[in-house]
Amino acid sequence: MRNRSIVILLAALLSGGCACFAQQGIDTVAPLRANRFNDQVYVGFDHTRTDYALATSDGNELATTNGVDVEYDMRRKEHLAYIATVRYGKGTPFDQSLITGAAGASYLFHFTRYEPYVHAMGGYTRLASQHAAGGMYLSNVNSGFMMLFGAGLDVKVSERWGVRAISVEDLYLPFGSARSTYWSVGTGVLYRFGRARQPHPAKDLL
Repeated sequence: MRNRSIVILLAALLSGGCACFAQQGIDTVAPLRANRFNDQVYVGFDHTRTDYALATSDGNELATTNGVDVEYDMRRKEHLAYIATVRYGKGTPFDQSLITGAAGASYLFHFTRYEPYVHAMGGYTRLASQHAAGGMYLSNVNSGFMMLFGAGLDVKVSERWGVRAISVEDLYLPFGSARSTYWSVGTGVLYRFGRARQPHPAKDLL
């Protein structure tokens, strides 16, 4: 009797899991098919907050950069995209410039017009800064391997166009004796293109 109850319980759990999986497939596959296109390009504004500051008579002035982020997403799976990004930003108070190139993967969630995502990338970054202090002109350049983790929300506006409502990222950089952690936030526009995606219901649900 006990074994029979266990079998029934396992069968119920399996049936429930299959039902949830099928429902998820129905909810998530259709929106991506509606987009029709495999790939997209993102161009947006990027604001980066560093972890160092200039001491002034009015207090510490945190170093930040503002610039542009260009990202390419190649989509070949229902929830997976391969991504690459190139960024450039410039700011004060050290006349600093930050250049980053990275690549990685993004996991996507599909809810009709809305597409939340999380991603992880690795790449190369270069930070150059300069400052005139005490009659001396100081210049410094740091570069090396970096890692980037982030999340955001894309919103479909039309068949090809969309907006990235927000992107928030945590950057781990090889600068300083204890390394550096920068935060960035961005927003911009999306353009979808590429070969039209042919629907394969049985394949997409796997």
